[in-house]
Amino acid sequence: MNYEKERNYCRIFLVSALLIALFISSAQAITTRDILFARTPEAAQPISTVVSDAMNQPPVAKGLTVDQEGPLAAGSSVFWTGDAFDSDGDELYYQFWLNGPMTGNAWKPMTTWSKNNTWTWETSAIDIGINVIDMRIRDGRHAPPWNHDSHISAEYIISENAGISASSKWNSKPKLSSLKSDRQSPQDKGVSVTWTAKAADPDGDTVLYRYVLKGPSTEEQWEPMTDWTTNGVWTWDTSAGKAGIYMIEVRIRDGYHADIDNWDDSITTPFVLIQKGIIK
Repeated sequence: MNYEKERNYCRIFLVSALLIALFISSAQAITTRDILFARTPEAAQPISTVVSDAMNQPPVAKGLTVDQEGPLAAGSSVFWTGDAFDSDGDELYYQFWLNGPMTGNAWKPMTTWSKNNTWTWETSAIDIGINVIDMRIRDGRHAPPWNHDSHISAEYIISENAGISASSKWNSKPKLSSLKSDRQSPQDKGVSVTWTAKAADPDGDTVLYRYVLKGPSTEEQWEPMTDWTTNGVWTWDTSAGKAGIYMIEVRIRDGYHADIDNWDDSITTPFVLIQKGIIK
């Protein structure tokens, strides 16, 4: 009799346990489904934002216009206006770059990123020659701040005319005050030597620098090591050179006197490279 009661109790306990487990499983399934497929406004907002970003189109640069057709004389102000289109109506950011004599024929930014689609280029004698202006745009949703979504370029010539020639009569030439290196001569071949030149212009004109080198590696002929640039610093990597006596020269010009193939002032200094392992 007692044995039958124990068996009944066991059956009741097992049935109760199964019912409890089934209830918990059902409740868990409902909870999981609610989490995965809920469509409350709070849950839906992040999803719609991601889809919106994925569908967003980058802007397109459409035009770059100037208020005066070139060539213009150095000293003129040139007003540039950029035109761009964004199909999503996003706010656009603009940046203007210049590649020309003043930048050493390398791309350099003339403005920071801004919502302003215009730039006034104040030219000087240092800009005489062929220049390329580039307008770059971004909407902040695609390219990072150091890049752009689209761009458009235009070429512009700054010329030298009678007005500049006449003004050069009253313009003073720039003067070099020093040329120094961060290492004293002689040095083992293979080191890097950084040269720094300093110059001044009485009229406050922009000064361009150019380094030239003569020695065993150039077959004793003057060879340019840099283009004309506003940077008065040059690092000489001697690893590919030959041991021997070199002449380093820095030349300067302000654009009002000497042309691109000549210079207004210069300083020359010798420097000796020796082969490693040879006693000095």
